[in-house]
Amino acid sequence: MEESTSGDSLHRPLTYIPLDIIPETILCRLPIKSLLRFRCICKPWDSLISKDLKFAKKHLRVSPKRQHVVTTTWSIANLLTVMSCPFDSLNLHSIFDSKYTHLEHSPIISTIDDGLVASCDGILCFAIDHRLAILYNPCIKKVKKLPSIDLPQKKGSTLFAFGYDPFIDNYKVVALFWYKYDFNFGTYKTQANVYSYTLGTNSWKRIKDFPFLPWFSGLGMSKHGIFVSGTVNWLAYHQSNGHAINVSSQCIVSLHLGKESYQEIPLPDFGNSKMLTLEVMRDCLCLSSLKSPKSYFDVWLMKEYGNKESWTKLFRLPYYDGFSYGFLTNIIYISEDDNHVLLVFTEKGKFRWVVYDFKNNTTKSSETQDDLDMLKAKVYVESLIWPS
Repeated sequence: MEESTSGDSLHRPLTYIPLDIIPETILCRLPIKSLLRFRCICKPWDSLISKDLKFAKKHLRVSPKRQHVVTTTWSIANLLTVMSCPFDSLNLHSIFDSKYTHLEHSPIISTIDDGLVASCDGILCFAIDHRLAILYNPCIKKVKKLPSIDLPQKKGSTLFAFGYDPFIDNYKVVALFWYKYDFNFGTYKTQANVYSYTLGTNSWKRIKDFPFLPWFSGLGMSKHGIFVSGTVNWLAYHQSNGHAINVSSQCIVSLHLGKESYQEIPLPDFGNSKMLTLEVMRDCLCLSSLKSPKSYFDVWLMKEYGNKESWTKLFRLPYYDGFSYGFLTNIIYISEDDNHVLLVFTEKGKFRWVVYDFKNNTTKSSETQDDLDMLKAKVYVESLIWPS
């Protein structure tokens, strides 16, 4: 029996990995920053990384989720400043040490209601005015300006929404344009037209009108729609008697994207509430309600969409004078153990990051930053997604 020599190992063939399985086993698990560099290796890889939507979806599904917070601030000069910073969902306090990056896209907007609408699969949606919206993926630096909506020649307001439509495996933007009409001795009714835009098409589609009065705060601002489980959801009021608006008439109205039909989603039993805010957390509807008189906020999560019994009160936020979780505040993220919440809010024209610890009833906040008139913030994940 011959003994092998140490030199034999130098002549053993290297492990061969077929090129056709590299995308399935290696590339789809790499960070986007690396993938963008690898586009120059060969044309097939460039095409795969830059143009293959199937690969982009798999990368989003199997790669580690690298999250960022995007914050948009609006100044009196109508300039929308868009900033991004890394975000560690396992350590919410990391937000205090993160470095901000000014994203390239800073559009001119018309009103304080415009700006950041939503984030979905790494794509950000911005409202420019009541007729225009744009989509932007900051990782691959692609921007798409949607066609202008042919709206009635009325003075009104448009609420946009953006998300993934599972019924057609595509992304959609929805616009709800509402205006007042039929004024009579202090009462009025509203008309709310709804339009849908599917990526890959070149025009908006008018669908069934919104049967309720869109919700608006005491500041006159309305909230954009929330995408959950193939639906768009808005806070609204029943308008059976003109402008008769009270707490008991509040509701959540859902638009089913596949059926293009509306239904009312039941609210939790939150009792006497001064103000409601609707968001999405963990792919579920998230509702916060300010108790009256101003004392605290309750935050609820609808764990099973459409099922009233699944509303769960996650926690109660205290209310502080000069530090209120009100109209100018965003709940950005709730930790998986429900013990911490990340918020951003405005205080005397500046914004501040806050992490509230429910277990220890403590608050940590950043220094106030930037003079501004309004801010909005969302969490987004790095992705290659860009539908044609």
